[in-house]
Amino acid sequence: MCLGDICLNKRRSERDSRSAFATVYHWVYMHTDNPATFKLVALDIDGTIRSDEHPISARTRNVIDLVRDAGAAVTLATGRTFKSAVRQAADLEITTPIASFQGAQVSDPVSDDVLWHMPLTSAMSRVAIDAMAGWDVEVMGYRGDAVFVSEATEWSSRYGIRNDVELNEVGDLASFSETELTRLVAKGDDDVIERLETTLRSQFNSELYVTRSLSYFCEVLHPDGGKDKALEWLCGHLGVDRTETLVFGNGYNDIPMLLWGGHSVAVGGAVPQALDAADAIAPPIEEEGVAKVLEDLLDRGMIG
Repeated sequence: MCLGDICLNKRRSERDSRSAFATVYHWVYMHTDNPATFKLVALDIDGTIRSDEHPISARTRNVIDLVRDAGAAVTLATGRTFKSAVRQAADLEITTPIASFQGAQVSDPVSDDVLWHMPLTSAMSRVAIDAMAGWDVEVMGYRGDAVFVSEATEWSSRYGIRNDVELNEVGDLASFSETELTRLVAKGDDDVIERLETTLRSQFNSELYVTRSLSYFCEVLHPDGGKDKALEWLCGHLGVDRTETLVFGNGYNDIPMLLWGGHSVAVGGAVPQALDAADAIAPPIEEEGVAKVLEDLLDRGMIG
């Protein structure tokens, strides 16, 4: 059923055919007889509200202010380091705790206090690093604002400078991982990373959380980490029910969050699996899709 340019969709349990919407940038909303009022809006950053070609727009900034004015909290759920994510939070004047490191950590963006942290155990790090031995990838370990590598390369050195993180050469990352790491990231060619993700998921199943963030990044987290787990903790912290959450994403790493959210929106141009996982598909970044959806829900009185 459509109302103007807004198309309604069936509930998640009835969405097997929703992939037909994957290339149609309508606003696809889940049908409900009792529309929820969303009290927490969670935004992925890269590929969802910004890209290299399309920085965060004035329209998006304005609607985030309106969401807060309506009484809802706004947070970020990102794969970025906290140091990088907190700059974006400050830019958007977000004071609600934010999820960084792919959802392995929740921190207060004002005080910088870590409120929840789910690092890899040393045993998890060792078996994951051992499993990646022999693959044509560079493996990085993250802890705090620092990145650790067995041996620095031209790429990892540039990565540290570009992301303003301290790069540390430790000789043997597997041995260094006796100290808990927040996450591991393997960087390689797209096809290698796709095969690595499949292999690690098959090998570790639920023992580790393995995901792709960028096409050339495979990430390994504690099995109780991830954006969905971080937001679940945040809901408890804020006293918000899961059904009152509205989440936006676009990548493989957003899929658990999109499946978890009370209502989930994938941005046009997202990976097909994210489009299938979401309850709704917004227009793409260049059409300010997130802003359009939030404006519409505000007009309906469904936020706050």
